[in-house]
Amino acid sequence: MQKKNHYIILLMTCIVCGVIPAFADYPIGKKRTAITGTFNYFYSSKYFNDQGKLISNNPGDYFHASSYSLNISHGLGRRVDMSVTIPFASQTLVNGNNSETKSGVTDINLGLSVHFPSIDYKRYFTIRGSVGIPGYQNNQTPYLGYASKSVMLGANYSFTPYKNGFAIVEFIYSRFLDAQDGPNQYRAVITMGKMYNKHTSVTASLSHQVSQSVNTVFNPNLQLNKNFNAATLNLSIGRKINRMITPTLQAYYTLLGKNAGLGMGANIFVTVRLP
Repeated sequence: MQKKNHYIILLMTCIVCGVIPAFADYPIGKKRTAITGTFNYFYSSKYFNDQGKLISNNPGDYFHASSYSLNISHGLGRRVDMSVTIPFASQTLVNGNNSETKSGVTDINLGLSVHFPSIDYKRYFTIRGSVGIPGYQNNQTPYLGYASKSVMLGANYSFTPYKNGFAIVEFIYSRFLDAQDGPNQYRAVITMGKMYNKHTSVTASLSHQVSQSVNTVFNPNLQLNKNFNAATLNLSIGRKINRMITPTLQAYYTLLGKNAGLGMGANIFVTVRLP
């Protein structure tokens, strides 16, 4: 049962940190608004131990989660955007004869982005800051997250390496504030994308996250399990219906890690740009 508790925590970390839609990070536009609704499904029955070895769970045991989120981004100016993300998750853990389910609002995020375009507007450097506020308490497993306030600082560079294409190189630092041992988290993402027929986009991204803490002891409490790393591959395809609406389908898979769940899943998200 102790190993299973470790497994729960690692899977939740993968959900929170590994599934983020990738787009060229261009400004939304002054007084314009973009609304994105997302549905995500995650499943796993294996995990990587602290040596990076893949371990299968007991037959019939698994963890899955369905989550929904609403992101609203608004252009305060031509180069400054504000955003708020409200997520809701429902999780189920099957462990032998025991099945646990938990649902609720997870970590609400408030953010601000500042963009610095090149003269020809084909390249952008963006800095971003945000705060995370938990909408839950960890009083029943499976836990919805760290139950800790957080801050995030990030920077990315968006450019067009080839015709009708885009690329993003991004680095993100996050700190969880409600405990002295953090953790501190570092994430790097490389994304390549291409537009076809001005309506269809295809992207691929590779992300690697490292979470560091002096607390390396596994514990069923998410705030006490803070040392891991994981690499995830994401593939997506989007189709612009008109100038306002773009639905996108994304699939992801955990390639490798240490103290991290082997997860696979899919996202469906629809972005609506208001005039």
